[in-house]
Amino acid sequence: MTHEVVGRWAAEKNDRAFLAFLEDGTVRGSDGANAIATSWSEEAEGLMIAPSMTTLMAAPGMLTWVPKARRVEPDGNRLNLFDTADNHLGVLLRQPPGSADTNEGR
Repeated sequence: MTHEVVGRWAAEKNDRAFLAFLEDGTVRGSDGANAIATSWSEEAEGLMIAPSMTTLMAAPGMLTWVPKARRVEPDGNRLNLFDTADNHLGVLLRQPPGSADTNEGR
């Protein structure tokens, strides 16, 4: 069964910053400069993202809060991201299927 979080979610002002949730439990993405590779699972606390491995480059417009997300909460076409202390980090927007390759950021 497909979960509502499966798909690509990108920042409104920089679509190079995104998270792509795959049905197999993997997450691929970018903060706009660095690749993100991790996994997600449904837990009692909600939809959780495991800590990710990432490079440490800097670039204009990068969103440093994207790799800090540990819990996500879908709300229609918006995906709210929260850190380990449950602070709201920001929002990503659902991208139409096929709008970008979910393998980006590898």
